[in-house]
Amino acid sequence: MLLNNTITAMKEPSFVLDETDLLILEHMAQDANVSFKQLAESLKVDQRTIAKRISEMKQNGVLKTKIEIDWPRLGLGIATYVGAETGLGEKDVAKLQEYIRKEPRITEAYSTIGGQEYFFKVVETDLQSLRDVLLPFEPITSKLTSSIISSNIKEHDDVTLLHFLRQRGFSRKKKKTTPG
Repeated sequence: MLLNNTITAMKEPSFVLDETDLLILEHMAQDANVSFKQLAESLKVDQRTIAKRISEMKQNGVLKTKIEIDWPRLGLGIATYVGAETGLGEKDVAKLQEYIRKEPRITEAYSTIGGQEYFFKVVETDLQSLRDVLLPFEPITSKLTSSIISSNIKEHDDVTLLHFLRQRGFSRKKKKTTPG
């Protein structure tokens, strides 16, 4: 399954962005609450164009609406990245994946190519509680490593990446579809 996902990631994109799409995404990444009217004025296009483009990007899975929660402000101040290797057989892989999916304090998880087979993020209130999350991994992993985040060097930054892609000429001209 991992290989199929990797191969899919290397194919041509299923949705082709043009300059206007990239600009819309860049503005929305800066301010998720920006109105269609504000976008239209800023990009010098009609509001209907903005609405249509955003709708297309949502329908094609390019643009997703989600909130970002500041867990430390809610008391979950310990964030840890954990790497795991199994090497113990398919039953243990299934147990590992089931535990990862069911454990609510694991907020993201990935199957990877590289030094660790699995990589995931855990948030908790304190070190003892973090230990309680990690303890069940011991019998179903051959190697488990963890790194507690001590400071943030760079926030998640879609704006800068979108700007870079636009400057690099990442966008393409959209093909007009003709009925036929």
